[in-house]
Amino acid sequence: MKLLRVLLTTTLAALFSGHALAVTPISGLSPYPDGGDPADPAAVTACNGSPQLGRVYRNDETEPYIAVNPVNPDNMIAGWHQDRWSNGGAQGTPAAYSFDGGATWIPTNIPFTRCAGGAPGSTGDFARASDPWISFSPDGTAHYMALVFNTENGENGMAMARSEDGGVSWSDPTIIKQSNAKGEKSRAAFNDKNSLTADPYDPKLVYATWTIFRNRTTTLVVARSTDGGRTWGPAIPVGGFEVVDPPEQVRFRQGAQIVVLPDGTLINAFFRTTYDPREGGGETGIEQAIMRSTDKGRTWERLDITVAPFPPTQACDVFVTGICVRDAGPLPDIAVDRNTGVIYIVWQDARISFFGASNVMIAASADGGFTWTAPIPITGSQVFQHFLPTVAVNDSGVIGILFYDFRNDDFFAGDDELTTDVWLVTVNPDGTNRMEERLTDESFDMRQMVIAGGFFPGDYVGLDTAGNDFVAAFTIANDLGLPVDFPDNSVLSVDNNNRQDIVFKRVAR
Repeated sequence: MKLLRVLLTTTLAALFSGHALAVTPISGLSPYPDGGDPADPAAVTACNGSPQLGRVYRNDETEPYIAVNPVNPDNMIAGWHQDRWSNGGAQGTPAAYSFDGGATWIPTNIPFTRCAGGAPGSTGDFARASDPWISFSPDGTAHYMALVFNTENGENGMAMARSEDGGVSWSDPTIIKQSNAKGEKSRAAFNDKNSLTADPYDPKLVYATWTIFRNRTTTLVVARSTDGGRTWGPAIPVGGFEVVDPPEQVRFRQGAQIVVLPDGTLINAFFRTTYDPREGGGETGIEQAIMRSTDKGRTWERLDITVAPFPPTQACDVFVTGICVRDAGPLPDIAVDRNTGVIYIVWQDARISFFGASNVMIAASADGGFTWTAPIPITGSQVFQHFLPTVAVNDSGVIGILFYDFRNDDFFAGDDELTTDVWLVTVNPDGTNRMEERLTDESFDMRQMVIAGGFFPGDYVGLDTAGNDFVAAFTIANDLGLPVDFPDNSVLSVDNNNRQDIVFKRVAR
């Protein structure tokens, strides 16, 4: 495709569109109880309903997602982690809505957890939540999915809430799948890395997909709702152990996301690892891949289709702290042009860097996912680390790829900040009119961020379209001048600094 050739040959000295509005705050300070003493970890975590360990970063938000209402494109909803924990999950996953195209945002609560108002015995009777994901049905109903779990007994599951008024109010959460509940034979299952897709052509259909970890095995599952998200069918395994090239097997799939093609075909994208049982189960490769369903998710084609093998990588603070960013890593992001059915997948890998730095790659399919173009980098740089990509396609077929990078960091000098910016590359489907837009009004210091397995802007950030405009919800760090402070997860502590926030930006194209 000409698009991919143009992206490959374009360097960082790209044209700027100059059409972005200013950054708008979405999130604020914590709305959750502090027990009367925000400096007392026991008081702050009383709302969790059970003893906790780790550091809770109160007033901090991360891992945003954003969705635009197809009935009213001025209506948008964003969700995120609120009060992130250093060792997994957050105190809750709230939301905010806008009815003026993102100019202003109003927060709203969803009782996915006890701290967010979930009562004992209710579907919100959980200590923590994670992985917020939002999708609109074609009738304007919003669906919000989150991973919920208890630290005290291992109970965990997937929950979903609905809004019929643009995010102003929400239903009580519905449990799609719960594991390790009382009476369950196996108490070793954990549901993780979920996404949710409302069928853009049928308001009755909503799809959820995620990975279940159990007893050293993993299974990719899909659950369907046929009544607009009110009730859900079982989580059906669609990918476990499978021979791909004897004797190699696929044993691990994660980061799944479903998109719906114009002909109704479902594409589920994920990364997978392959193993050779002759070598004691040793890993032989890692690949971006998809699977297809042609019957609205009732059944799935047995064999995955490889998009591309790739060398995984993380963006790291190489020259100062040695701490890496907990970024997208191998997780893909997928989008489809609803007019043409062309599919685009982006991810991080290290193939073009001479020292293993993270770069963002893109591949495309014009035949329903059966064949894919060779992956190419979205910029020509082999030095600057580009990471945390997400992709969207606007009404005119223009592709937008959002990502973070360190191009403005003087890393060779070992400066005191890890200078970071967020960018959006847009390009026409024929490869013309490529533009690159800096979304951050000013650079921020990644070293000020929450540390949760690394500096943590989120495993993903949000990008959607409103007509021909691209709308983004992403994480930035605040300029507090704090030292890097790695948390001790064996003890309970609280950090009340407002280290990072979720902001919004709109780019006309």
